[in-house]
Amino acid sequence: MRRTGFLSLAAAPLLAFAPMAAPAQALTVTEPAADSVHTAGASMFVTWHNPTGQKLDMWLVRGDADRVVRLASRLTAAPRSETSTVLPNVPDGNGYAIELVSRDGAEHGFSPSFAVG
Repeated sequence: MRRTGFLSLAAAPLLAFAPMAAPAQALTVTEPAADSVHTAGASMFVTWHNPTGQKLDMWLVRGDADRVVRLASRLTAAPRSETSTVLPNVPDGNGYAIELVSRDGAEHGFSPSFAVG
């Protein structure tokens, strides 16, 4: 076969069947549950899936990811985990969520929205 600087037709079929990389799994917060109601000053459980392999920081957020307060720092890098945290004294209302952030800041996961009241 003569080399022309282009990919030869003999090699083209090998490229057509190259395996595609599996899509990356996202950092997800599975608890607290959507539309649940929690009391300020009381304990609440947070569970998550962490495919990043990094330790995580946990924030209480409200609205469009406006961070209210950091709840924990350097949580385990385990693929699945849970913790109990005390919900700080914040104003009653809807639209709160838990945000988990990988230590390098590249990955974020949010819980479903919940209320404080």
